[in-house]
Amino acid sequence: MNLIERFFYQNGIMKFNEVKLDRWNRSESIDKIIFAAKNGMYNIRLKCIKLLSDRLTQTEVKTLLTSMILDNIEVVSEAAIKALEATASTELNKQIQEIRKERKAREKDNKVKSYMANIQFRDTGKARPSERLMNRLRDQQRANQPPY
Repeated sequence: MNLIERFFYQNGIMKFNEVKLDRWNRSESIDKIIFAAKNGMYNIRLKCIKLLSDRLTQTEVKTLLTSMILDNIEVVSEAAIKALEATASTELNKQIQEIRKERKAREKDNKVKSYMANIQFRDTGKARPSERLMNRLRDQQRANQPPY
C-alpha cells in the first residue's frame, strides 16, 4: 500500500471492504490487514480479527489483537479475546478477566439506572417511571400555559 492509498483510507476518502480484505488475505499481505484493523469500521475490524486469528504466531498480529481487547465496540473486543484465549499467557488471562468484570459491572449499572437518564424538572427518581413521565408532562404544560 503506497502513501496515497494510506492517506485516503485514514481520512475516509476510500473505504475498506470485505472483498479487499479477502484479496489481501489470499496474497498474504498481513501489513495491509493490520492497517485495516487499526483504521477500519467495526465490521472491518471483525473481519480482520477472523483473518488474523490463524496467524497468532507472528508478533505483530499478537500485539494488534491484545490492543484490540480494549476496543470500544464490545463485539470487536470479544472477538479479539476469543482469538487470543487459546494462546494467552497468565498475565493476558488476568487482563481479560478484569475487562469482563468491568463490562458486567457496567451492564448491571446501566440496567439499574436506565430509566433515570432523562431526569428533568422536579423528578426525585422515587416514583415509578410512568408516574414520573406524567408528572413531567404536567410540569411542561404548566410552564407553557399563557398567563390569562
